[in-house]
Amino acid sequence: MNGLRRLSWICLSLLVVAGFVVTDVAAASAVEELTRVMPDDTVYFIATSGCDALKDECAKTIFGRMCSDPQVTSFVTQIKNELMTKVGHEDERAEVAQMVQMAMGYGQLLLKRPILIGAARAETVEGPPACFFGILDAGDRKPELEAALAQVEAMIGEDEIGQIDVGALKMHSLKDNDDVPLYWGWVGNYLIVGVNDQQGVATKYLASPRATPTDHLTKVPGHGDVLAVYEDLQQIWQIVQSFAFREGGQDDLIPIKLALDELGVSKIGTIVGRVGISGTDLVSDSFAQVPEPRTGLFAAFKPVDPAILGVVDAQAVTAGVVNVDLGHVYDTVMKTIKAVSPDEGYPEVQEGLAGLESEVGIQLRDGLLKSLAGPVVLYSLPAGRMPEAPMGGLVAMLKLSDAALFEKTVATLGAFVSEKAEGMLQVGSQTDEQGRTIHVWASPVLAFAQVMPTWSVVGDQVVIGSNTALCTMGIRRLASAGQGASSLLDTEGYKKATADLPANLLSLSYIDSQAQFTQMMMQLQQVWPLATMGAMKAGIKLPVMLPNLGAIIKDMQPACEYGYARPDGFYSHYRGTGLEVSLRGVAGGALAAGVLMPSLARTRQLAFRMTSGTNLSSIGKACLIYANDHEDELPPNLEALVTEAELPAQCLESKRKPADFDGPSYVYIAGQTTAMYPGNIVAYEDTRYCTEGVNVLFLDSHVEFMKPGQFRQELKATYERLGREMPEIRFRDE
Repeated sequence: MNGLRRLSWICLSLLVVAGFVVTDVAAASAVEELTRVMPDDTVYFIATSGCDALKDECAKTIFGRMCSDPQVTSFVTQIKNELMTKVGHEDERAEVAQMVQMAMGYGQLLLKRPILIGAARAETVEGPPACFFGILDAGDRKPELEAALAQVEAMIGEDEIGQIDVGALKMHSLKDNDDVPLYWGWVGNYLIVGVNDQQGVATKYLASPRATPTDHLTKVPGHGDVLAVYEDLQQIWQIVQSFAFREGGQDDLIPIKLALDELGVSKIGTIVGRVGISGTDLVSDSFAQVPEPRTGLFAAFKPVDPAILGVVDAQAVTAGVVNVDLGHVYDTVMKTIKAVSPDEGYPEVQEGLAGLESEVGIQLRDGLLKSLAGPVVLYSLPAGRMPEAPMGGLVAMLKLSDAALFEKTVATLGAFVSEKAEGMLQVGSQTDEQGRTIHVWASPVLAFAQVMPTWSVVGDQVVIGSNTALCTMGIRRLASAGQGASSLLDTEGYKKATADLPANLLSLSYIDSQAQFTQMMMQLQQVWPLATMGAMKAGIKLPVMLPNLGAIIKDMQPACEYGYARPDGFYSHYRGTGLEVSLRGVAGGALAAGVLMPSLARTRQLAFRMTSGTNLSSIGKACLIYANDHEDELPPNLEALVTEAELPAQCLESKRKPADFDGPSYVYIAGQTTAMYPGNIVAYEDTRYCTEGVNVLFLDSHVEFMKPGQFRQELKATYERLGREMPEIRFRDE
């Protein structure tokens, strides 16, 4: 569980613990206790111990301290209130904001208690042979949850809710509930929601729990279970197969099975992941059952030696190493395509790759990928520490199996890209004092951000830097490794974070959390004014200043993440604040917001335009239904489509129409039949509230957005074919 998946996992965990309230931490995880009441043959679940159980432990973490910081709470409250006000204003319905607030309140209440959502095998008459369920242990919050549930039921309506038998229990259910059987109700302190569970599979243990927790989570250690997930992919696949066989679609699974086998994915058994709290840190452990011997993509992962990080500069903020056989990945993918589609897909892919290689002048498999050996080391240097690289940047080092082949291949690729870029990419080279050739790819767009990809082959390694200075520094670091020069391995932060590394490492990453977080905050401080100004143009007033977190982040410790293999499968471990990685997305989002906010109003109008076009498309289909029942004649007016062609009334209202506009959303040209010219206009948006153009419905049912000039021509042609006089057309602001 690495990369983007890890980031999303950590971020989700942080969100779960964000709403904590007072209680004591139980000796055993509340999630483990919940497994005592979940159904037999559970194939998937995601669960949390709840904020009540996690409050005290969370308060010790960096994230918990940030959540309770007065500046942070004030900052978040300002943004929340502003957005809620905006929601109510934009939709001109105050109840929208109220409903959002209500939903958020329900969500916070639910997350205070242990909750488990999952799926289990079940005998069903229709649909997949599985039921879906949610179980919440209300504990001493049952009165609050009962009141909240009563509010929800009141909103649904008493007339819409009935009572059904689920096993020996009486449960609430929707009266019109045949397609997706749904029930909910209380069993003691447990609130149960079941879907597709006619036999009451999910209720079996609620009244009489198992004596001990199940063993679903035991493959990895737990630390209170902020989040826990379990998946039995073998059982899930069996459910899919059973459902496909029942529906007569088993043949559709053959190519999927072939692909899974070739990729090695079909060997995955169970997946377990747990995120918890230990001291001041978030801790995450995961396990994927992939027993030896491993095939497909899994055979591409090779062991790494942490000593290789001796080439990393001691000032590095982040560093990592991984060893993946990219040639094997390529071969596996090609074998998969051949297995799935030997007669069509595979020859087409081969032909396409051959054409690409011929045009570029390189060999992908027998050139570029063949020249790579691995492992790859990647590290980042912070901004503001090195005069030669004031913005910091990235350095990568990759071991080569054929240095000459790599250099020739990349040089050819660079020449091709430069030619196609038409001056937007310049490729050059120079020789340093040691006689090494340093290659530079320079783009005006990237150079503005002080990014100038640079690379050089040094022995059996290629050193790549995000700019020339960093590439040169990387070369020097590589040359001095093992000769007494200090490196990342010598720093106290690295030693502390990696004190308990296991054998058979497949990946390792290190983050100087305090330095990384500080750097991200600096970047965020730089772009925040831009974001606030952009938001102001969109009518959203954000806080001018960001919270000052200096007193909190001084206690941040380095983070470490690694993956390793054992005979039964792959394991991963992470320990850190979680914030040092999640803030990357925050900083990037703020920058994007600053750039994009000024165009939000435009984007909103484009969305309304598309929605209006969809309305016209629905009107066109309803016209054909009406004509089919009226001897090919189209309706006398659009309102007839609502009464006689089951067109939803809301389709006659365009979101583009201003609230103060007195007139219809769409203008309809009556008196036509389906036998007339297909290019005739049938309906269009009232031009009086439009500026740049209008959505237009044609007799052949297609919808097109047309500029004023083109629209007038098409409308004139339509009226000429109908033998009528064209009405005067005036656009807004004309």
